[in-house]
Amino acid sequence: MGLVNGALQIGRSALLAYQSALQVVGNNVSNAGSTSYTRQTPVLSPSVGVPLPEGFMPGGGVTLSALQRNVDDSLENRLRVATGDQAGSLSRQQVLSRIESVLNELSDTDLSTLLGKFFSSFSDLQNAPHDEGVRGMVLSAATSVVSEIQRQRQDTLQLRDEINSELGSLTQRVDQISKQIAELNVQIAAMEGPGSGGANALRDQRDDLLRQLGELVQIQVREQPAGSVNVYIGNDLFISGGMSRGVVSTLETAGNEPRVVMRFADNQQQVNLIGGQMAGLVAARDTDVMGHIDALNSLAATLVNEVNKAHSAGQGLVGYNSITGAFDVTDPDAVLNDTGLGLTPRNGSFILYVTNNQSQPPTRTPTTITVDLDGAGADDTLSTLAAKIDAVASVSAEVTADNRLKITADDGYEVTFGEDTSSALAALGLNVFFTGSNSEDLSVNAALMSNLDLIAASRTHELGDGSNAGAIAALGSESLSDLGNQSILDYYNALASSVAVRGAQVKAGVSSAGAVVQSLTAQRESLSGVSLDEEAISLMRFERAFQAAARYTTTVNGLIDEVLSLVR
Repeated sequence: MGLVNGALQIGRSALLAYQSALQVVGNNVSNAGSTSYTRQTPVLSPSVGVPLPEGFMPGGGVTLSALQRNVDDSLENRLRVATGDQAGSLSRQQVLSRIESVLNELSDTDLSTLLGKFFSSFSDLQNAPHDEGVRGMVLSAATSVVSEIQRQRQDTLQLRDEINSELGSLTQRVDQISKQIAELNVQIAAMEGPGSGGANALRDQRDDLLRQLGELVQIQVREQPAGSVNVYIGNDLFISGGMSRGVVSTLETAGNEPRVVMRFADNQQQVNLIGGQMAGLVAARDTDVMGHIDALNSLAATLVNEVNKAHSAGQGLVGYNSITGAFDVTDPDAVLNDTGLGLTPRNGSFILYVTNNQSQPPTRTPTTITVDLDGAGADDTLSTLAAKIDAVASVSAEVTADNRLKITADDGYEVTFGEDTSSALAALGLNVFFTGSNSEDLSVNAALMSNLDLIAASRTHELGDGSNAGAIAALGSESLSDLGNQSILDYYNALASSVAVRGAQVKAGVSSAGAVVQSLTAQRESLSGVSLDEEAISLMRFERAFQAAARYTTTVNGLIDEVLSLVR
């Protein structure tokens, strides 16, 4: 009876094994449309059987010994990294595209056009220094430049805030995914024995979460013997078994600018973002967005300093009865070139003209005011400079409570300025065209807005002299050391071009990363994806095997009946 039982066992094992194999194929087919499913292959192994009378042991049938997931861990890691690189490049491309929209180049209101109109308006003023209409056009052009610079700043800062908000949301998503992966680690380790395949569905869920996590931050995954995985961000362990360190976002200030930073929740260590969507957003914020703000600040500061240096040494159609500097110093008793001024004064002098309007005709008296900043002996402070001016007849000078220089002419007198080789007038904000120090506080001097005649088009006090306006007009094309030996117009045009160039480079990076992702995805599909054609072949093969096993079992059963009939 042992031989009969062995024969039945062979048939039974075949029926059970091929029935299970057909179930695996059916599961593959049902998940053909799922992108997170990994194709499974039934592993059939021969069983040891009882010996034949002749002493041979052909075997005891077949058994489903394992359920294999068709997955390549190395390929999965490379695909996660490539997907993260693509997401990072795409995020940066979108930000650069937004910055290009902020620049609004090739329009009638872009900043390069407005700067050109601003300097051209001074050329017109040079030819008609007494024309009130032309003077009004100068202020109108200047106001347009200021408005456009500040609009660009506000739009760019809004983009920065949007990126910070998105980084905060993505940090929450990373934390959420990490906790789900840790939970799956525990479930997989509890369910799965060696080769059982009991947690394959959970493994698919975990792999899908790992792909989502890898798109956000670049990670490395190491599977452990018990079936759980350790996840690393850079060199830092992030997930180990059922434990996730968690991450939190914090709003911090760096260089007076708010930045959202991702930190590990357990020890507040900053997460080193190497790749992924979040790294792309951080690079876009810190390099592209804040870089544009820095460039606008440099442009605005240079525009203020250079125009003011020329304007402060010129004269308008009228002088000042009283004038207060637009810029303050940190300490009135500190040396002038060490008081935190946006423009640093240097050793030199300027001329203070005092005009007596009571005499007929009016008389004008020039006084040279030295600015001692040669580093030898006692250099000038704001207090000593005020004392020098106060010593001039018919004027008084003082340091205001907010550390500014104020000059007041006696009744019937007015003051004007000229030939400033020290840049002290521009540095202190006397007779300047612009006020402010960067793109945030840039504005046209309110005194000029209320009195067009104060626009300093002349250098000689002569009627019809527009030489100072001509000098300001020339600044548009003059090479300036503060801008890397570029003119103001060339600097801005180069700034706009660099944004376009970086956008093209990042776009090429997106295409390159996309090609890598596409290639790796195709490789993964060929290994882990479900092919309905292949599953149909497997279905036919296992179906035929099951039918043959059923036929074999029927035959053995018939033989047993024959044997039993002989016994009866």
